[in-house]
Amino acid sequence: MKQAVFFNTLNGHSFLYSPFRNQVLLCHPVISRLHDLEVSGINLSEFIQTSKNDGNPVIFENFQVSHAELVVHWKKYRFLKQHDFFKVPRQVNLNGRLQPSRVETDLTRVQQVIFETTEECNLSCTYCTYSKFYINQERGKKKFSIAAAKRALDHLMSVRDKASTHLIVSFYGGEPFRNFAFIRDVVAYLKESYGDRQTFKFNLTTNGLLLSKHTDYLVANDFDVSVSLDGDETGNSFRILKGELPTHAIVLRHLDLLRERYPDYFERNISFLAVLHNRNSYQEVVDYFKKRFGKTPLTSMISTTNINEVHKKEFSTTFLSGMRNTFHHKKDMLGLFMEHPTVKELANTLEKYTGIIFKNHFQIMSRINGNEVSRAFVPTATCLPFSLRVYLTADGSVLPCEHISRDFKLGNLHNREVHLDSRSIADLFNRNFDKIRSLCERCYLADNCKECVFNTRTDLENPVCDFFMDEQHFRELLEKMFNLVENDYTLYSKLLKEAFHAN
Repeated sequence: MKQAVFFNTLNGHSFLYSPFRNQVLLCHPVISRLHDLEVSGINLSEFIQTSKNDGNPVIFENFQVSHAELVVHWKKYRFLKQHDFFKVPRQVNLNGRLQPSRVETDLTRVQQVIFETTEECNLSCTYCTYSKFYINQERGKKKFSIAAAKRALDHLMSVRDKASTHLIVSFYGGEPFRNFAFIRDVVAYLKESYGDRQTFKFNLTTNGLLLSKHTDYLVANDFDVSVSLDGDETGNSFRILKGELPTHAIVLRHLDLLRERYPDYFERNISFLAVLHNRNSYQEVVDYFKKRFGKTPLTSMISTTNINEVHKKEFSTTFLSGMRNTFHHKKDMLGLFMEHPTVKELANTLEKYTGIIFKNHFQIMSRINGNEVSRAFVPTATCLPFSLRVYLTADGSVLPCEHISRDFKLGNLHNREVHLDSRSIADLFNRNFDKIRSLCERCYLADNCKECVFNTRTDLENPVCDFFMDEQHFRELLEKMFNLVENDYTLYSKLLKEAFHAN
């Protein structure tokens, strides 16, 4: 149940967030005190009269007001109350269910197929999620067979909606180039068998060690290539060969050769992925790629889920101790703008909770958020199976995406058939929704959630979500964002002018 939230900024300003109206207002701190008194059972009319009879200023913690001032704020409080600013909204209906028919329909429209080309990797990264630090099963040496890929693709094409004429095909690993023959055969098969009615976009993610060997092929087939690199030599020092040999110089040599031979392709098709840890920082990584390649990398924090309890202390010491990642440098936020994580968080807060961003006229006319709860939603922000992509692993598992544990596989690629049961898949999702629902019902972000149910701890008796926000944590989020607005008006103004307008 969402109550009205009062919060304060470091500059001494007080605000009210109304979940019923989904709006933030600047208000005097007396408004907050009056609300607290009424919630505690105090009759405000009698309180105001007592103040008049006493003839003394009313003292509220660290400030005081005269009777006349108190009356003015009381009238404002009554106005806000009359217009439902303190009304508790009806709870978001999280009793939605995933139906087998929806699974079947989405399969016909899947937008992306991702192959785990091989489990093999030519690196031995210290922070690999298959290292001793994680509880994931040890990576093997399985390779995806072209026969299994053809069966899977034929099945998808046989049920594909005629209106769906474009498919993204991705190759992950291990290191995908360790099974390059598979990549080559899949691309050829799709073009030869389905090129008359489908267009394809191919991409892959690589550590870059074999990049030069296959450059001509990548360019000829217009592959988009994401290269994993954590910045400069020090930042990249967890990405090592067996024997703890560094890889930074090797990868740079391959990248420079590609850039020299195909400058237009490099500019258009090459991107970078960087992991943040205690040997680099967000700003160092961004500065490095801007200077070295003229590009901004996609960054992510080192994974802290599924850590092996036996090595938990060592993990923290090795990768987290002394981290220098800060995301609040004004110049950086303004320069990177919507590519900066804090700016994204600010934009989301302004759009979802302040009541000042409208994307269409209907949103302006329908101002009362608290009455819009007729539909039933499934909890969390989980992508429904096949609504975007499907991930096919080298060991034959079918997963909703590449970020999900194999404990939640949707089916198997058998020797002679593709086995996908829509009812079993719907049941798998609904079981996990049922486990997390009680937590979502208490979360202030439930109607704007960004977390996947399969990244929460639904295996526990009391499920855990890293993004859960009770009233106190939500207040802290609002304070953090409004402090940023008050201290960097240039950024705020730029957001209002550029981030929410279509070109």
